[in-house]
Amino acid sequence: MQTFLPYPDFDATARVLDPLRLGKQRVETLQILRALTVHGYGWRNHPAVKMWTGYEEALVRYGLQICGHWCATGRADTCSATMAGELAERCGVASPRSQPELAAAGELPPWLGDPAFHRSHRSSLLRKAPELYRPAFGDEPDDLPYVWPASDRPPSCPPDPAGPPG
Repeated sequence: MQTFLPYPDFDATARVLDPLRLGKQRVETLQILRALTVHGYGWRNHPAVKMWTGYEEALVRYGLQICGHWCATGRADTCSATMAGELAERCGVASPRSQPELAAAGELPPWLGDPAFHRSHRSSLLRKAPELYRPAFGDEPDDLPYVWPASDRPPSCPPDPAGPPG
C-alpha cells in the first residue's frame, strides 16, 4: 500500500510514473480513501493511510490527477468516478478542488514538499525499476528507507461506527 509522491506536484508525479505504478496508484488511492472513511475497512493503521488522515480531499485530488494521466494514455478507468462519488457521499465534498486551490486554502498535508519525504519515494521507485527511473532521477540513491510522515489532523470525515462495515 502506497501513494507514490516523488514530487510535491501531483501532475509531475503522474507524468513520471510508469504505466504499472500509475495503474496501481488509482486502486491504492481508492483503498486509502476507504480505509479512512469506511467503518471496518482494512489498512486503517498502515502508515500510508495515516499520513493522509484529515486530508481526504487532497488524497482524492491526487487520485484524480493519477486517473487523468492514466486515461490520457487511452486506458479506461472507473476509479476516478468512484473516488469522487465516495468523497461526496462520505465527506460532503461534491467537487474536489485543484491542488493549487487546496494549497491556497491550507488543505494539503504538511509533509507535501518535504525534501526527505519525496527523496525517499524516488529512492523506492529506483529500487523497483531502475531502468525506468534512473533517467528521471539521475544519481539519487536507491537505498533510502521510506519516510512515513504523521498527519497533523484528525479524520475530516471519520467512518460511522454504526454504519455497515466495509
